[in-house]
Amino acid sequence: MRSERLASLDALRGFTMVWIIGADVLFHLLAAATDWAPLQVMSVQLRHVSWEGLHAYDLVFPVFMFVSGISLAFSRQASVTRGDPDRDFVMKALRRCAILILLGVVYNFGWDVSADRFRVASVLGQIGIAYLFSACILVRLPGLAAQTLTVLAILILVACLQLVFVVPGIGPGVITPEGTVNGWLDRNFLPGRLYGGSYDPEGILSVVSSAAVLLGGALVGRFALRSGLQERRRFAGGLIIAGSLFVVMGYAVSSFYPIVKAVWTVSFDLVAAGYSMLLFALFYLLIDVARFERLSYLLAPIGMNAIGIYMAARFLAYPVFSRVGPGSGIDDPLIGAGIVAAIILLEWLILNSCYRRRWILSV
Repeated sequence: MRSERLASLDALRGFTMVWIIGADVLFHLLAAATDWAPLQVMSVQLRHVSWEGLHAYDLVFPVFMFVSGISLAFSRQASVTRGDPDRDFVMKALRRCAILILLGVVYNFGWDVSADRFRVASVLGQIGIAYLFSACILVRLPGLAAQTLTVLAILILVACLQLVFVVPGIGPGVITPEGTVNGWLDRNFLPGRLYGGSYDPEGILSVVSSAAVLLGGALVGRFALRSGLQERRRFAGGLIIAGSLFVVMGYAVSSFYPIVKAVWTVSFDLVAAGYSMLLFALFYLLIDVARFERLSYLLAPIGMNAIGIYMAARFLAYPVFSRVGPGSGIDDPLIGAGIVAAIILLEWLILNSCYRRRWILSV
C-alpha cells in the first residue's frame, strides 16, 4: 500500500470550503445585480433546500465529511506503517473530537456570547464525533467486510428509527421538522439551543447517520491507497461507476423515503455519498492522473487550513457579508460583490502564505 498524500484531497477539501468562506455570497450578489439565467440558477443551487429535496449547497458538508474519511484511511495506514499503538491512534481521534466540539460551541456563539445562544450541536462537532467513531471502527474492525457491514448497519438503524420508531404523540415515519424521530431525540436528550427549533440538523441521529458517509470515505480511501500510478485511471473509473449507482439508489429510495439533508435520511446519505465519489473521481483524474496542478495550487491552501479559515470567516468575514447586498448597509449588489470578491482574495492570499510556510492549524 502507498502512504503518500493525494493532492486531490486537499484540493477537494478546499473546493468545499471556498463556498463557505464567501463564494456563495458572491454569486447571490451577482445574481441580484443581473437577470442572467446561469447566475440565477447558481444562486438557487447555493442555498439549502427548506426541507425535502437537494441543492448543490446541501452537498458541501457531506463531501467534506467524505473527504475526511479518505484522509482518515491515510492516517490509519501511516499509523500502522510506523507501528504506532492502536491506543495512540484512537486517543488522537478523541482529542480531535473534543477540540472540534469545543470550537463548534464557540462558532455557534459568534460575537453574541449569551446564555440563550448556547448550542452543543455543530458542524465541527458532528465531524469530530463521526471521525472518532470511524477511527474506532478502523482499529477494532480492520477488515473490509466488517467495515462495510458497519456502514450498512448504521444505514439500517437510521432507516428503522426514522421510518418505524413510534414518536410519542405523533407516530412512526413522519419525516417533518416536528414529527421526525431526530427532533424527538434532540428535544429530549440534546442540551442547549436547537438550530431548527424543533430539531437540530447536527443533532443526535444526524451525527449517527453522517458517520456512515465519513466511514464510507474511509472505505474508498483503502482502495485509493492500494492504487499505483498505472491503476489510477481504473480506480477512478470504478469510483465513477460506484458513485453513479449510489446516486441512482438514493433517488430510487426517495420515492418513499424522502431526501432530507436537515435530518440526514438514508436516501440523502446514499445520494450524498454517490456525488462525493463522483466529485472525488473528478478531482482525482484532474490532479493525480492528468497532473493539472493549477487547480491544486488554487484550492490546496484553503483545504490545508480548512478549520482555521472556517473559524476566521465566522468572526471576521461573515459580519461584513451581512452588511452587503439589497436591504443591508450597502444596497448596490455590484459594489457588494466587489467587496466580497476582495475579501475572498485576501483570505486566499493569507492562506497561501500560511501554506507556503507550512503554517497549518491541525486538530
